[in-house]
Amino acid sequence: MLLAFQRRMSMADPHIQLNPAQCALVIIDMQNDFVSENGHSDRHGKDFQKAQPGIEAIQRLCRQLPESLKRIFIQTLREPDGSDYHWRFHKIMPERIRSSYHRDPGDLNCLRGTWGADIVEPLKPGPSDHIFFKRRYSAFYQSDLEMCLRSWGIDTLIFTGVVAEICVETTVRDAFVRDFDIIVVTDGVISWNENACRSFLQVVSNSLGMTASAAGVLDVFRG
Repeated sequence: MLLAFQRRMSMADPHIQLNPAQCALVIIDMQNDFVSENGHSDRHGKDFQKAQPGIEAIQRLCRQLPESLKRIFIQTLREPDGSDYHWRFHKIMPERIRSSYHRDPGDLNCLRGTWGADIVEPLKPGPSDHIFFKRRYSAFYQSDLEMCLRSWGIDTLIFTGVVAEICVETTVRDAFVRDFDIIVVTDGVISWNENACRSFLQVVSNSLGMTASAAGVLDVFRG
């Protein structure tokens, strides 16, 4: 993966260099309800242990990327009364969503002020990190994320998080159409659907930017 990453960079432009001060690590929805034992996803049959390699890869990036590279956490929040839950506004839903929502419309994840909405302990943001809240799949939708990125002079976003083919992919696409350069960390994105995740990564490498392992990303900045 690293070799392929470096080859794509050199083929595109042998003079490409990444300035850490113009890059940001974006960590999407790494919250207890998505990736922790007894979180919402775990209680609904998704194996939280599958998220552990992704957590470890993100930890490694947080610890070893240059200090001048900003760390941005994206955090989903929902109101406890469910008033802002996106699917309640749709007549047309995927069947798995429809059956779950109609079975128990009050069983929502990432409720404001709860443990489930908190970012997992191994990735707890520090004083110099930045947190942006979202109510829909994309971290750009009705947030001030883009304004802050422009103010900081950021032009390259390194994406990690969950769920790869849903919130990560939606945010990646929104970043691309806003003319940010895209890198997706292959072992730092988490999904319970391997085929969907594989397709997402293929779309990125074919049409949106680059994919690389955490080790590959670190090696580029060391170089």
